[in-house]
Amino acid sequence: MALFGSARDASLIRSVNRELINKYIDTEVGFHKLDLSASNRNIYDESDNKVYYAAMKINSLILRDTKSSLLDDYGGDVSRVVTFGFLRDDLKDINIIMEVGDIIQYNGEYHEIDNVSSSEFFAGKNPSLDLGFTLGDRDEFGYNLSVVCESHVTRKSSLNIQELRSGINRSNHIPKNL
Repeated sequence: MALFGSARDASLIRSVNRELINKYIDTEVGFHKLDLSASNRNIYDESDNKVYYAAMKINSLILRDTKSSLLDDYGGDVSRVVTFGFLRDDLKDINIIMEVGDIIQYNGEYHEIDNVSSSEFFAGKNPSLDLGFTLGDRDEFGYNLSVVCESHVTRKSSLNIQELRSGINRSNHIPKNL
C-alpha cells in the first residue's frame, strides 16, 4: 500500500488547482466544439464548411510560442503554436471532451486543436488503469490531473463561427450632404 497519493491527497491537489486556475489565474478561453452532424462531408469524409457549436467559457493555463512569419509568392502568413491546459475535473463537470479539430478562441485568435493529451497523473498513478497485481484497495490511489491541447492559429475566414464581411443597411439613415 502506498504512503502518498491517496484519495485525500488527490482531493487536496484538486481543490488547490481549482482555486488557482478558477479564482486567481482566471484566464478564460472560448471553446467551440465541432458539430459533425451539421457539417456537410464529401465522399472522402472531408468538409470544406465545418459547423461549430456556440462558445463555452472555460478557465485555462496557456503557453504561447512566438509568432513565426512565412513569406512566399502569394503573400505573408503568420503562425503560432499555443498549448492550453485544462483541469480534467472541470471538463468532466461541464461534460466536454476535447478532440482534434475543435476550436479554442483566445486573445482575438482562433486556435485549432492538433493534439490532445491526458496523461498527467498525481503520484504517477492512473487510478482507472490499475493492473491489480498487488493486494489491497488500490483504486483510491492516484489522480488524473489535466487535459493538455496543442494547437495552431487558424484563419477566421475558414471558420463558420463569426461573420467577417457584412454590410450595414440602415433604412432610416440620410446622408449629411443631402
